Amino acid sequence: MAVQNIAVKLCGVLQTQSEQVVTAREWRLLGQEQHGSQILSWVSDNKDSKEVLNIGIYTNKNKTLIILHTFEEKLNIIQASVNATHTLMVYIVKKLPSDNSEIKDPLYCPYLICLLPESNRTPEVVEEPSTKQIMIQYVYGKSTKYSPGIRNDRFLLFKHLDCIKIYRTPMFLNECDDGTDKWGFDGIYTEPEKIVKVFSWAQWDCVNQVLYYIHYRQSSQSFAEGEEVKSPSEMTPTLSAFQFHADLPHETVLNIPLSLPHVSSSGEGAACGAYEDDPIPLRVHDCSLDLQIVCDQRGILCICHHYLYKPLDDSTTSLVLEDSADLKDSGVNFAYSITLLQHGCVVHTVVPDLPWSLAKSLRPSYTLYDESHLLVNIPMLYTQLIDISLHHEPCCHIIIPMEACDSGPSLAPLLGWGTNAMVDLNTLDVVTMVVADKDLTSTFKTNTAIENKLAILHYLIQHEGNMDLAETLISWMCLNQRDGFGSFQRVMQEYLIGTTYAVTRRSLPASALSLMKMLPFTQHLKFADVKVRDTCVSVSQEKLWNSSVVVLAPRQRVCQFAEDVWTRLWAALNEPRAARLQPGAVLDKLRVSLHCYQPEALSRCSTPLSPGAAPPPLSAPQRRSSIGSAQDLLPFFELDVCTASKQEHIIAANLREVSVHLIRECSGGGGGAARGVESGVHAVATRWAAAQLDSSRALCRALTRPLAATPQHNQQRGFSFIDEMDPTHAFIVFKVLEQYYLAADSIAFPLPQGFSSFFTYLGYRTLPFNSFIQYVHRNVFELQIDVMKAIIVCKDDDNKRRVDNKLRLIQLVGEGRARRALAAWGGRRAALVLRARDHAHALLSGGHAHPHEHERHRPVGDSGLAALPSGERLSPLDTFLDLLTAKASLNELDFNLIIEATLASVQQDANA
Repeated sequence: MAVQNIAVKLCGVLQTQSEQVVTAREWRLLGQEQHGSQILSWVSDNKDSKEVLNIGIYTNKNKTLIILHTFEEKLNIIQASVNATHTLMVYIVKKLPSDNSEIKDPLYCPYLICLLPESNRTPEVVEEPSTKQIMIQYVYGKSTKYSPGIRNDRFLLFKHLDCIKIYRTPMFLNECDDGTDKWGFDGIYTEPEKIVKVFSWAQWDCVNQVLYYIHYRQSSQSFAEGEEVKSPSEMTPTLSAFQFHADLPHETVLNIPLSLPHVSSSGEGAACGAYEDDPIPLRVHDCSLDLQIVCDQRGILCICHHYLYKPLDDSTTSLVLEDSADLKDSGVNFAYSITLLQHGCVVHTVVPDLPWSLAKSLRPSYTLYDESHLLVNIPMLYTQLIDISLHHEPCCHIIIPMEACDSGPSLAPLLGWGTNAMVDLNTLDVVTMVVADKDLTSTFKTNTAIENKLAILHYLIQHEGNMDLAETLISWMCLNQRDGFGSFQRVMQEYLIGTTYAVTRRSLPASALSLMKMLPFTQHLKFADVKVRDTCVSVSQEKLWNSSVVVLAPRQRVCQFAEDVWTRLWAALNEPRAARLQPGAVLDKLRVSLHCYQPEALSRCSTPLSPGAAPPPLSAPQRRSSIGSAQDLLPFFELDVCTASKQEHIIAANLREVSVHLIRECSGGGGGAARGVESGVHAVATRWAAAQLDSSRALCRALTRPLAATPQHNQQRGFSFIDEMDPTHAFIVFKVLEQYYLAADSIAFPLPQGFSSFFTYLGYRTLPFNSFIQYVHRNVFELQIDVMKAIIVCKDDDNKRRVDNKLRLIQLVGEGRARRALAAWGGRRAALVLRARDHAHALLSGGHAHPHEHERHRPVGDSGLAALPSGERLSPLDTFLDLLTAKASLNELDFNLIIEATLASVQQDANA
């Protein structure tokens, strides 16, 4: 959070403009104009050492400070505005009551002064002083349409609870005696136009030249179910907006009925009655209604309402309006509601049971942050980042605790000082609001709600593109699972879905971006309470009813073909809402199809996007060239030694479901959406499936790195790496990879190549055999041929139980894999007997014998045992061979296998 001071900076600017010592002091911010210029006042000493008041306008872009006027006495000027040519200035003097004056209440006095070089610069009273708050503001824009020699500048005058007027101050281009032309102002202006009668609150948006105000109108009868029916005589507060144009009349573009409890419906004033003079942003209101609007040209409109209330019981609440004795001894609820009009919803945030003295002094500040978030700063408590991105629904609100301090600033958005610049109206410190990586990291690592961690991951992956920090946080949480197994699984799911969405969106052409609104961007949309030190922040969200009718349609506008914030906002509210594909839908289809899944019967060419091929190139996130870096090796060989893998099956299911969902949603959305189907569905589906695989691999890398499960350069990968592991270390690695497997499997995400074999062998090495068999029966472990060979060839055949376990596994796999596993077992007696029996069974049943390699026959006498005591008769082995030769040809009969199996069986019986 970088800090600089306006007063210090402008004293340096004044010093460069004068050779004398600068005595400027008592700096005050009076307002700012459309192009990012600020109007300020300061006190200095003149040549006679008397105090004078200066008013100037500063433009930070070119570092210029222009002194507009110098008053020979100190005046309490609270607000000022100047026209575009810096020739006319209006300002407000607030006269405060004193012991010697007859004034009992503060008076607001508006003045107009001409700043032309040859004018006498005598201030003219615009209106009579009033105890009601008065503010004044120039409207910018072209004003020479009707005559090139006339400037018809306009300014607005706000008089609280009375009216809003628009004044016109024409300036004429006069011809002088020497033939030159000079602008002149005769001090005469036409009768002002009253554009608003009675209002309780108003705000001027100098950037967009929009006037927001709250007035009262008769309530319209509603037939919505469950809505309270109001009497026709009851007045309803309504928020309206005037859009001012350069050469066209202003127009009403917004009408929103509001629900403001305990605000006088007649507009005769509120209970507290104290005014807060806010020059930035320019607002006219009293302390009973703290409302602020944040607007952006992209079609973003946020209505921020801050209030305090005292909960009385379960059903009623009381709005806090005065400093009573009861409130000093008890807490109140500090709350603010933010209406995100472009999304048609309201975000409510409540901090319960704050001390009255603290809650009364807190003033929230609001500013747009990085084009996709609204930053809410609560001094001395926390900073909240509300996701208002136009690409998806609002979700994932981040709460970042703030360091405790005795007092907090009163921040307001500042134009022309860089991105996210705000000014403290008390000290004139310019603060650049920055959510640093270290703040996000420390918040993630604190004992906060899991929803806050999910929001931080969503922000880093989809809005910052900071994949390195996201993986670092995943790695940290892998070793610090304080919130339990379910929380870590949700974090991994958020990483997988968020990364897939972000990578796919960055790699798509512009024509297909509209299809992304139909794909999942997060798995968790719920909100929960977040604890900030000793306080608890509760965030909730609710939908608005019929929000699309509050904005003026483009065909009803004064200029129908111009595109501005209101046309974009109207388009966002009237856009058809498409249903997003849920991972559960793909998972349901997989649960059905996996019952028919037979790897031995499938071919690798039958499924698209074969994992054996190189993945298609993807557009990179902002801070890394690829989420699947080749330099970060996984602890297993990324190759599936099987005919067809489960990974292919899951990829094919996702490709199919994404394509079908996009086509179904687009076909029901009209012709415009249907035209995008032809070119976009294939691009979105293939990139989505490829990004799923890349994100799954990146997550696996993030989990194995902190567990020291990544082989070094001098270590082997795969099964050899598992054999070298310490048993305790191997068990920890297995439990983490089990969580990873469940997180990916529960949202139908594919696993990297080679993971299934590595995971199965790791489970065989770390789990008791009974538990291992249960994993196999539930299809968690896949007994691929490479795993079977690794288990079979283990040198533990001296243990009869181990041999029985291997035979049990052979019975569980398919016929083809069982034969290959037995062939890899070598000369083990059990393997020889099983192979011989299978061979004999195939011949005796009339089937075709499996191909075999002919080996040199070993004589029976080599074993040292006779088949029978008497040699006059044929042995049973010879009789059995005669029977086999009668059923099959000699080419198909494997004499060596049958003889060796018979001898092994005889030796086993003899030893027994």
